[in-house]
Amino acid sequence: MRISVIMPVCLDPYQSIPETEEQFIITSAPNAESKFRRACNSFGNQNFRDAELIIVSDGNRLAEQIYKECYAYDPRFRFKYIDKQALYSGKVRQTGIRMAKGEIICYLDHDDMFGHDHLGIINTYFDTSKYDWIYYDDYLANGPEVLIRDVQPLLCMIGTSSIAHRRDVKVKWGDKYGHDWHMIKRDLLPLEKRIKIPTPQYYVCHSSDIDIN
Repeated sequence: MRISVIMPVCLDPYQSIPETEEQFIITSAPNAESKFRRACNSFGNQNFRDAELIIVSDGNRLAEQIYKECYAYDPRFRFKYIDKQALYSGKVRQTGIRMAKGEIICYLDHDDMFGHDHLGIINTYFDTSKYDWIYYDDYLANGPEVLIRDVQPLLCMIGTSSIAHRRDVKVKWGDKYGHDWHMIKRDLLPLEKRIKIPTPQYYVCHSSDIDIN
């Protein structure tokens, strides 16, 4: 298999508790169930088919019910339920990586979505004989408006919406908010075999109900 997509799922409402005065409260996106379906459908509608979506439910049985009702018939969809973890636990994505069969790992948050050619673009430009990981610009949906974001391998300018890596690259997801940068900084940036590829179609739209597909 060429690509494994890891999707952590938490459909229960949550609110973070700031640990310092400099931090801010983060709450879950609204309409979590419909956004989860939107994300799954965007994977199912990919033009590139040599891929799997690994859904890892963070202690949520509703996600399991939706998977069984809507997606279990498709062998490209796989599901794993784990016990509820602490907020922003790295175990959720790490579980998906352990299950992955693909040569390439990329990510999809349950409240975001792919355009039809997202995985096809990654497949075309990620030469795994030359590179350990790639990064790329993504799109931010803010209400009905969609903006392209210039992604660079720097703090606050790169995240799970804009990276893919070879499965045999050892990454370790940590805990707490911001763990995507911590992983990228520790496990990916030291690897010089990387390239920025033409923009695929990852839409960051957790605050928007827009449906590009």
